[in-house]
Amino acid sequence: MFIIITFIKNWKWSILSIMMMGILFISSHTPYQQQDMKPFFKDYVTITQDDLPQIEFMYDGTLVTPSVPYQYVEFFIRKSAHVVSFGLLTLLCVLAFKERGRQPSLLFGSLSAFAYALFDEFHQSLVKGRTGHLIDVFIPDTLGILLAALLYMIVNQFHLKKSR
Repeated sequence: MFIIITFIKNWKWSILSIMMMGILFISSHTPYQQQDMKPFFKDYVTITQDDLPQIEFMYDGTLVTPSVPYQYVEFFIRKSAHVVSFGLLTLLCVLAFKERGRQPSLLFGSLSAFAYALFDEFHQSLVKGRTGHLIDVFIPDTLGILLAALLYMIVNQFHLKKSR
């Protein structure tokens, strides 16, 4: 009950959190073919394998390799978008749960963003032309959540020291 009351008290941050979830929902609901960035890059940017770091790795059973340069660059842009999006969602959720003198806001905000990441990948798996990858929750989404939580703690400590 405390969680719901706090979320309502901080309605501005709550609305922004819900709006961010809506943006993520719409993005996940859009078929991959409409989000494919490779044609755009091919029209405006020349990228060769030699331009990229020569690092190959497996990600969810698929080889990510600079030998397919446009796909390689798109992979990193997409995963960076996961980190930034879920970091922002985390900060908004933390602020939505924030109540003066209470620490659980960081935990509730982070858990809310993580729960939404799970839902987002499930939702994406139901969209034609999209796939849901649990690894996206546990690597880029969680990285964004952790980085946002760390940033929040650093800024919060700075403000505490400054107010003393």
